[in-house]
Amino acid sequence: MPDLYEVGRLSANISYQHWISKELFSFGWFITVGVLIVTYGIWFKLVDKRRIKDLLLLGSLCAVAFAVIDTTLVGFLGLWSFKIRLLPFQPPLFIVGLTMGPIMYMLVFQYTSSWRSFLLWNGIGCAVIVFVILPVYSLLGIFQLYKWNWFYHFLLFFIVGTVARGLLYWFTSMEQIDQ
Repeated sequence: MPDLYEVGRLSANISYQHWISKELFSFGWFITVGVLIVTYGIWFKLVDKRRIKDLLLLGSLCAVAFAVIDTTLVGFLGLWSFKIRLLPFQPPLFIVGLTMGPIMYMLVFQYTSSWRSFLLWNGIGCAVIVFVILPVYSLLGIFQLYKWNWFYHFLLFFIVGTVARGLLYWFTSMEQIDQ
């Protein structure tokens, strides 16, 4: 019986070979690269450089949350998967939860001043990502749901952004108290 290390190395090798032969330079791969470039381009154009630390902290909190969620819900439970990866890593880097989501949350945070407006625009942004972009990704064979649905995905996205904003305010209040 092979040990866990050998199984992991074999799995990584098979995953890499699949990426080289089926994913890299495919139509879905180019779509992913294009969306990534456009998303970061919009962010660089619109981001308020004077608030960059708070915005990046919020985006980082969201990215870490999605990394943990993807590792758990994708890696262990197999609830959804990205069929096209930009790079041959598991969980995939530069996926929606690590790029579009955090960038959307940062922009919503930047352009809203109250919890009410944040929740409204967070809901709209999450709806666009989950009910428009991800289904298009699904039709293009980039993304696939298994034992999951779009509404759960929307709730997950909405909760991550909301909790991250609450944590950001908590961290900044701790910083102000300490000064």
